[in-house]
Amino acid sequence: MKKIISMLLVVTLLITFMTPAMASSSASNDKGLENAIKAVKEKITIPADCNKFSYNIYNQDGTVIWNLGWSNEADQKYINVTIDENNFISGYSSYQYSSNYDKKIPKYSKSQGREIAEKFIKQLNPSLLSEFKAVDNNNYSQDREYNFNYVRQVNGIDYPGNAISISVNNYTGIVSNFNCTYSKNTKFESADKVISLEEAKKAFTEKLGLKLVYNFKSDKDKIVSYLAYIPKDSNKYIDAITGEVEKTTSNNRILYSSDMMEKMASSNAGAAVVLTPEETDAVKDMSGLKTKEELDTKVRAIAQFKLDSGFTLSSAELRKDWRNSDSFIWYLRYTKVVNKETNQIREVSVSLDARSGDMINFWTYYDSPAGTKPQKTKDEAKKISDDILQSLIPGYYSQVKYDDTYYAYDETQNQQFTFRYVRIQNGLECPDDYLTITYDNLSANVTSVNSNWTKNVKFDDPKKAIAIEKAYDILFDNAKLGYGIQYVSDYSNTSLKDIVPVKQDSDKAVLGYFINSSKPCIINAETGDILNYSGVVYNENNVSDYTDIKGLYAENQVKILTQLSIRYQENELKANDQLLQKDYFILLCKLNDLYFIDSNSDKETAVDRMYTNLINSGIITKAEKAPNSSLTREEAAKFFVKFLKLGQVAELKGIYKSDFKDAAKINPDLLGYVCIASGLKAMNGDNNNFNPQNKMTRLEGLLSIYSYLSNK
Repeated sequence: MKKIISMLLVVTLLITFMTPAMASSSASNDKGLENAIKAVKEKITIPADCNKFSYNIYNQDGTVIWNLGWSNEADQKYINVTIDENNFISGYSSYQYSSNYDKKIPKYSKSQGREIAEKFIKQLNPSLLSEFKAVDNNNYSQDREYNFNYVRQVNGIDYPGNAISISVNNYTGIVSNFNCTYSKNTKFESADKVISLEEAKKAFTEKLGLKLVYNFKSDKDKIVSYLAYIPKDSNKYIDAITGEVEKTTSNNRILYSSDMMEKMASSNAGAAVVLTPEETDAVKDMSGLKTKEELDTKVRAIAQFKLDSGFTLSSAELRKDWRNSDSFIWYLRYTKVVNKETNQIREVSVSLDARSGDMINFWTYYDSPAGTKPQKTKDEAKKISDDILQSLIPGYYSQVKYDDTYYAYDETQNQQFTFRYVRIQNGLECPDDYLTITYDNLSANVTSVNSNWTKNVKFDDPKKAIAIEKAYDILFDNAKLGYGIQYVSDYSNTSLKDIVPVKQDSDKAVLGYFINSSKPCIINAETGDILNYSGVVYNENNVSDYTDIKGLYAENQVKILTQLSIRYQENELKANDQLLQKDYFILLCKLNDLYFIDSNSDKETAVDRMYTNLINSGIITKAEKAPNSSLTREEAAKFFVKFLKLGQVAELKGIYKSDFKDAAKINPDLLGYVCIASGLKAMNGDNNNFNPQNKMTRLEGLLSIYSYLSNK
């Protein structure tokens, strides 16, 4: 369970603080507030100097919840607590401003941090932990905090909808955050009659299963395709009692999902870049690009857009197409004053390929009078949408098929339908390329059309894929992906009630078999590797210890740096191997919180990007780039100081003098760097010799950082 757990729970806590109070009369009296304050103070020590008090109250499905805050604004110290009318504390956060956030060697070990965390949980809710189990989170750490996560277990089965996350400062031993989701009144389905795991696997294979598709990834600034096995429908699971297929809502499993954030990030990574006027003029000179006037005429002639003479072209921008490097897009925006008295304006946005004139996206909206009834069935709306897509973008429409696994949010209301069509190539789906169309069933109009399409991409022969039976072996292997039973909330619709403490008599959790969603279910169909959403081999970002340090004289120091995520990318330390420049730079980036190491890329690409960022930021020069060179001690000193942005100081001449016996052997141009590095205790001598030309080892590279941190 990854850091998304903490993120979501913190967001939930913030939402509750921002929610306008709407409480029952029984909770709004002074006695209710007094009881809440007393209950908190019985379990949590509120510093005397936090004498400014504030509160917020709201009613969640019949349960009154208080958000209480104590602060000292002068010292920027804050404590916030969430407690319900039954004195159940579900949230706690404390903050104390500090001007010094430098990394330090932890005063508390991780095991000590867990003891502090669990003592705090028991202090708030004595019996709570008896229903939860710890979740291994070696793959997530922060510089100053240990983060511990727990998932509720019922009948020995995980219920991810209920979870605890807690953070402990590893230097002060203070709990900084605690969040708990706990459904007090949920009724859990009996596990007496569950089908076996083997039966569930068979049901999954026959009724849901995997499919072979083409995914896309970025490779050296180009979009390329690759063959992958993915679930046919990730919104469904196997009922653990009946063996039948059931549908789940996304929020039921959101606490186990980690890479959806990465997917969202990668999908936005190529946001359109607006060209400068000079660049726009240059692009216009390119043969084949249409003018905005030509496309304006074309757009106005499209009947479905309903652009009458009252619409004016209010803006037009030419931008680069981030997915297709040799393409450009015209973005046209139209406005019309519908009612001058109320200043009501209607907008229409259209984007088109600047070379072909093909439509890419369309968006508008319609206001329907109150009481308007839905006009079409889903099938009728789909037929209309099919006809419009075929008319607007026939070239794309001929290459897609309807995606019946896509669910629009309000289909049950029949007020709006969104249909999705996925691209087909060589008989395989391309999930990253698709068309969507939204039909407003109140006004009987299409309100949006979107195309996400990659051009000029090659597709491998599907025959290169491993047999699907091999893909199932990988899926069901717990060491690779895994498949198992868990409880899932049986809600018919999504709501914040899923992730806050609530009181509902109707809550029910049912049993289902699911793919382990702590990892992305993307299997490289040629190699069998598990991939992330960027198409790179999945890396859990483990901060586990090196496999070859047992018995090493500096084993403890190396482990402490690993806790701080200051480690090489390999699983073996290879302590006595020579230290390469690129590997020392990785350590220094992590020491100085320079986020230049892209964990979503392969190592070679990550290193290339790291060097690009280091050069662009002025930390090193192009001439200093030598990734595979072995570092001498004086060179290591230079880079250690440069990463601290003290290079200009180190370059001052005539002010540095070294007491090392072999100071005469130090390169005069590097003397300032050596003096600063030794003064910071990063580069110490041996028998009062610095040994400037000796090659650094990988262990010495780590110990230079440990020594620096331990002497701060």
